[in-house]
Amino acid sequence: MKRNYVHIVSILLLLLQTRCSSVKGGSGDLVEVKPRVIITTDIYNADFSMKDEQALTYLMWYLNKMTVQGVVLDRYNAFGVNKVKEIFQCYEKDFLNDSFSFSQHQFQLPDSLKVSLQKDRKAGVQKIITEARSQNDSPLYVLILGTMEVVNEALMLAPDISENIRLISIGSGVKPPDEDVCGNLNWNGWGRTEVFERFTNLWWIENDWAYKGLSEGDKPQEIYNGVIQYGELGDFISKSEKTRFDLEGAIPIMFLVDPQIKPNYPEFGGWTGNYIKPFPVERPHYWVDRADTKQWDYQYPCKSWDLAFQVLNERKNNVLIRRDQMYSSLMDQLNQLYSMAL
Repeated sequence: MKRNYVHIVSILLLLLQTRCSSVKGGSGDLVEVKPRVIITTDIYNADFSMKDEQALTYLMWYLNKMTVQGVVLDRYNAFGVNKVKEIFQCYEKDFLNDSFSFSQHQFQLPDSLKVSLQKDRKAGVQKIITEARSQNDSPLYVLILGTMEVVNEALMLAPDISENIRLISIGSGVKPPDEDVCGNLNWNGWGRTEVFERFTNLWWIENDWAYKGLSEGDKPQEIYNGVIQYGELGDFISKSEKTRFDLEGAIPIMFLVDPQIKPNYPEFGGWTGNYIKPFPVERPHYWVDRADTKQWDYQYPCKSWDLAFQVLNERKNNVLIRRDQMYSSLMDQLNQLYSMAL
């Protein structure tokens, strides 16, 4: 009897998981529900926009895995807006090219992508609030490629949305030890502190230092030489001054693309590293990249800063050991999309 009970419970759990990731289409077949995504970016800054340019290009190649509802710049200027529009135009050309197979793989329509670019920051903040409050079977992910300022503003204006969004950010908290001494905020620090202190129940993944594993060694150069051969998007990458494809800025996007990831259980890990709930009682839906060093103080890292380089290497290694899988998956994706032309 006990064995039958366990079997029934297992079936119910499986059905529940299926329901969470699928809905019935008009024919009654189960259709995968794509996560809704809002991107915030500091691509406006000409001095270091190239990482976000590469991250957004990477996103274009996976728009069959998610639906972009909004793109919001931390600051609006002609440089940043034109960069986003140029990437979208390259995507549209590749999508409409009959030699490629974007539409056959159910990629997002170019017109819906173009209207996702918000006209200014105020509109972007409102877009986050509106999408978070909408009734939808698909979760809303807010992917932070820039600072935390925009999402901080949205949460302060509408605290209720904290229950409805999933936040993924990189480089939050203090700077890693290869950049600065402890205590100095990373680029995401502005706005991050207020969100962290006030919204303790927020679903949030902070990839604190592990993202650095994506830029090490010769692999980013090798992949750059590969991706620039694919369509208008690849050509866009080739025109950049940067001749490496390290994808540090794409970590939040990569989390949703990774087939190994269990979105409801980030602690199982994947391409973007391994995660831990450092404060399971106080912050039950908060994860950060895990360090193997048990003495590391997640709440007050400065208190254990003598271990910082060791922790940095452990976090990077969790990405490095899977990096080839991620790049191999990207090249397979590109070969499928552009195979007719090749």
